[in-house]
Amino acid sequence: MCGQKELLADSFRTKVKFGDGRFVSVPGKGRILITLKNGDHMYIYDVFYVSDMKSNLLSMGQLAEKGYVMHIVENQFSIFDKKKMLILKTFLSKNRMFSVDFHMGDFK
Repeated sequence: MCGQKELLADSFRTKVKFGDGRFVSVPGKGRILITLKNGDHMYIYDVFYVSDMKSNLLSMGQLAEKGYVMHIVENQFSIFDKKKMLILKTFLSKNRMFSVDFHMGDFK
């Protein structure tokens, strides 16, 4: 989920349910172009725009559905693609989150 509508290309409308039971409107869905640390580019697809989001979130469940493999070992979180190539690696932060800095690209 993303709180920056300008990063998304497609129009969409649905609702998403948060862990506390609240339903929130989702007025957009699209893809976000990111730059990986090695300089390669990759899209994250089916990203929901939720205007109230203060931070962007990646869903481990949705990544698993798309064939990504995730490992959490000794406070290190890694995501691998279907070819077993490392896509992302990050460490547990002080607030017990796995924080990731993506460099956003544009859709041109």
